[in-house]
Amino acid sequence: MIHPTGSQYLDTPLRRYREMDHDFYSWRDTWSERRLNWSGDTMLGVWIQIAVEWFPLNISGKPFLPVGAPNRAWPDTQTYTQRDYGHRVGIYRIMDALKAKGIVASAFLNARVAQRYPILMREILSEGWDIVAAGLDAGSIHHEGLDENTEAGMIAETLAILDSFGVKPAAWHSPSWSQSTRTPRLLLEAGISAMADWVNDEVPYRFQTDAGSIIALPSTMELSDREMLALRKQPLKDVERSFVAAARRLADEAKDSGHGRLMTINISPWIMGQPYRIAAFERILDEIFAIDGSRSVSVPEIIDATIGL
Repeated sequence: MIHPTGSQYLDTPLRRYREMDHDFYSWRDTWSERRLNWSGDTMLGVWIQIAVEWFPLNISGKPFLPVGAPNRAWPDTQTYTQRDYGHRVGIYRIMDALKAKGIVASAFLNARVAQRYPILMREILSEGWDIVAAGLDAGSIHHEGLDENTEAGMIAETLAILDSFGVKPAAWHSPSWSQSTRTPRLLLEAGISAMADWVNDEVPYRFQTDAGSIIALPSTMELSDREMLALRKQPLKDVERSFVAAARRLADEAKDSGHGRLMTINISPWIMGQPYRIAAFERILDEIFAIDGSRSVSVPEIIDATIGL
């Protein structure tokens, strides 16, 4: 046992001098090379991620309780039914807002949503949204304490459920951005070619595993209504300004550099789909897509636009 103040306390066996602490990818900054080349006159691609999640009422909270999960004494019907509101009401406002402006989105979809809400699943498919497999449900966390066969089984079950609806997703998002050290390899072995779990870049890159490389797609925790409204309790007007400010800065960077930029937005229907917030979402869309050279992009378009993958 290492004493908490002993000589071994600061030993960090994976720390390397002037190198990364892992071998998943090589370090580089985002400014030193041209990395995005959108088609046509697009300079700013906007990837809208819609979190379509099911939070079980008896969620275990192991190894942690996901943000948004029921957390009061069982049964926490207030929290559970508010999240359920997103599936029954909020998501349709989101759909209408996007459709009115001809904007595409990606559903970050828990597979058990498709099982429990088959009508909603058919509506999502009819919208033509990308489907990003987002695990079984919001409480099915991927973590190091899982047996490898258990984790592989969770991935396989997720893909089997989606396959029963005719969906074969190329991309994956683990619930609450959770991973074990095995997750990228297990995804690759299951036939998934891209994952959106790491929030360390604005452009896709190759992420190395023992089974080969998987594409790491940009994800976001900052430009997220859950982070800004549910966690930080920011005023809605500040959230609105933040989204638009980010789009304008990225568009300016694209113009100044001549290199394409990507903006990632993460939206939860039970939050932004509320009747007193949806107008702000519509204004956000109006202002972002009024920027010259901006358009919404899908997973295949993001991958195709990335140079050197």
